[in-house]
Amino acid sequence: MYDEIIVIGVVISLIYFELTGWSPGGIIVPGYLALNLKVPLRVFSTIVVVLITWLLIRLLSRYVILFGQRKFAFCIVLAFVLHQAVIWIAPMNPGIIGYLVPGILANQIDNQGVAVTSLSLVIVTAILALILLAAGIPVFR
Repeated sequence: MYDEIIVIGVVISLIYFELTGWSPGGIIVPGYLALNLKVPLRVFSTIVVVLITWLLIRLLSRYVILFGQRKFAFCIVLAFVLHQAVIWIAPMNPGIIGYLVPGILANQIDNQGVAVTSLSLVIVTAILALILLAAGIPVFR
């Protein structure tokens, strides 16, 4: 069932992107976020890791040439390292949403800005959550 939800999220993300020209943080991110709305601390921890990753990328880009695939790879690796740090520092924390999701989202924030990416992510995740609720799939506890 989870795979179908991710695919529905990809379709909604693609439609949203075609209509607005804004990416909702990557085409897979809203699906994973909608699947994790039951655990708000996990969503919050993920957003914190995303923002720290984005800030570190901004800082690193002053000293290292970061663009394209290199920047994307740095986002993924930094988010992974931060994910591991969260697990090590706060073992009772429910964790972060996936290993790739924070890096993908941080890369999109760097590409199109915090406001546009956040707004797009909230809109697409809300649409996906409403579809899941209509289908009888519990999104919240």
